[in-house]
Amino acid sequence: MSYLDETLIKGEIASGILTLNADYVLVAVNTQYLLMTGLDKNDLLGGSIDKIDKISADIIQHNNSNSTFGHFSSTLQRKDGGLIPVDVCFFSQPTDSKEQTLLFFKETNYNDITKSNISIIEQIFDHTNEAIIVTDNQGYIQTVNKGFSHITGYTQEEVWGKTPAILNSGKQDKYFYKQFWRKLINEGCWQGEIWNKRKNGEIYPEWLNISSIKDSHGHISNYICQFTDITSRKKSEEEMHFHAYHDTLTSLPNRHLLFEKLEHLFELHRETPTCFAVLFCDLDRFKFINDSLGHEVGDELLKSVANRLNAKLRDNDIIARSGGDEFIVVVEGEKSLINLDKICEQILSLFDKPFQTKFGEFKTTISIGVSTFPLDSLDVRELISFADVAMMKVKKSGGNHYSLFDTKEKELIKQRMELDREIYQAIEKQQFEVWYQPQINADSGEVYGIECLLRWIHPEQGTISPALFIPIAEANGSIKELGYFVLKSACRQLRAWRISNLFTGVMAINVSLRQFDRNDLFAQVQKVLTEEMIPGSAIELEVTESLFSEDNNHHTPILVALRELGVKVAIDDFGTGYSSLQRLKSLPIDNVKIDKCFVDNIVDCPEDRAIVMALILLSKTFNVSLIAEGIETQDQADKLCELGCSNHQGFLYSKPLNASDFEKWLLAFKQKNQNNIQQKRK
Repeated sequence: MSYLDETLIKGEIASGILTLNADYVLVAVNTQYLLMTGLDKNDLLGGSIDKIDKISADIIQHNNSNSTFGHFSSTLQRKDGGLIPVDVCFFSQPTDSKEQTLLFFKETNYNDITKSNISIIEQIFDHTNEAIIVTDNQGYIQTVNKGFSHITGYTQEEVWGKTPAILNSGKQDKYFYKQFWRKLINEGCWQGEIWNKRKNGEIYPEWLNISSIKDSHGHISNYICQFTDITSRKKSEEEMHFHAYHDTLTSLPNRHLLFEKLEHLFELHRETPTCFAVLFCDLDRFKFINDSLGHEVGDELLKSVANRLNAKLRDNDIIARSGGDEFIVVVEGEKSLINLDKICEQILSLFDKPFQTKFGEFKTTISIGVSTFPLDSLDVRELISFADVAMMKVKKSGGNHYSLFDTKEKELIKQRMELDREIYQAIEKQQFEVWYQPQINADSGEVYGIECLLRWIHPEQGTISPALFIPIAEANGSIKELGYFVLKSACRQLRAWRISNLFTGVMAINVSLRQFDRNDLFAQVQKVLTEEMIPGSAIELEVTESLFSEDNNHHTPILVALRELGVKVAIDDFGTGYSSLQRLKSLPIDNVKIDKCFVDNIVDCPEDRAIVMALILLSKTFNVSLIAEGIETQDQADKLCELGCSNHQGFLYSKPLNASDFEKWLLAFKQKNQNNIQQKRK
């Protein structure tokens, strides 16, 4: 608490005191003022200085002249209407970056400035924490306060008769001081941040306010300087800035600072053509190390990798940690682009030796994707996205290598980015539909099942392929909402068909791995079955092989619980993932779908026929149903029946159709079968 605040609260000064904020609103009043005027404290606080009519104009006039302190004569009006002649002393000081004005009222005769009032000003001058310098009109120091000596280390005797130039740090150039004096002379005041030097040579930042004081003839008689040491504030701001723009683990620039640097390079390109490359680097096998040995070990490895990369790169190169085990390197200049292969090889070679950490040695490699400016794109975010795409190609090929972005993929990536932005809006606008494809038993000729397939009917692009938007929905999480939409829509449609006796078989519904997050799939299925009043045995959930990988064993109990409701479970696209055929005996499944890739060449390819025959044998051994999907020709259908697989699905029978068209197809199919049966009887 400052001296002024203490005296204000304790009432130690025998004067009436008011405190105004920057908007001339009364924020404090002492007891002496209330005794002088007979006014009530609650009537004053929060009100404008305009309530004190006789002095409001004088206060505003003096404050507008940028005076720091001074005095004038006026009158106070008592509560009973009487007038009191007073001398008014005022003092303005910054408090938490805002101006605060203190007014001291002493009952007296006009034009009688008492020694008491002068004493008050002297006390304020000496006890304020801010440094104060008073100079003559030539800038020579006449007096300083204790705050000045505390901040600078100089006594009054050491600076008397000198100019404030003795504090000059040399960090401001001649242009700065030229602008400084121009504003001070023209406007009568200047404020801002400046760097000065203490007596011991230490350079420090300060916030400085300078005002000129004019005599009765309008000539400058003095300058008053107030300043505050803002070293602590600057240090705090620098720390906050560092944490905002740097990764806390590795101290490398973070993604935010990286984008700023790239935007700066882009702006430079407007003036002088420039070029640079973005290298998107991702550690190989890091997840295994992090998950098996713990995050502390993973963090130590990341710091070691960051140090090794940072030590190898040139000073003008940029390296940032994008997140997780991803690092982004930016190399500038035409020479760098010519030598991109060499630069990538050098980075790869950094991982030839194991990394030393306090937890021991660790060996890892890195995958690098590269995009270039301006060849691949003029957009910063696109450049990083393109480099990421190139890196993922390396990952899929086994890692520990580099790849340059293929510009042929640019349009496809742009389309995916647009769809990513639009997908949630499309859900809200109900642009998604559930379509249906029949599953047929070739022996009986009956439609025993129907698979639900999601379709996006885009208002401009038409029907968008699920192969394009499903991976996007998986990546951004919207697949959860879409999955629930398909489940609810399919069960509602199934109920309608069961009531009309159009279809009473099984509805097959695809389920994404992401729908198992938070373990709410069971609750969703149970809720929909109850709402639509259909038995669990009427639906079959199709999941991919990846659900049964070693990393996802915790999902198995959910499938077991669903089967207890009567719900069937099928493995979709079996044979294309990581499940072994022998795992069929331990999986909680009822059906296996043979992927189209084995059906395409089943007529002419002995290897594909052998795989299908093995699946048929295993399905019989483990009492699991089998269906072949993607059947397009009669020869394929005949060969599958010959091998022992009579459950079929594919374009040979029908392409996916919306609900209305599927009903028409189903009626026509039933009629055709009925006619065939009648012909056979004849």
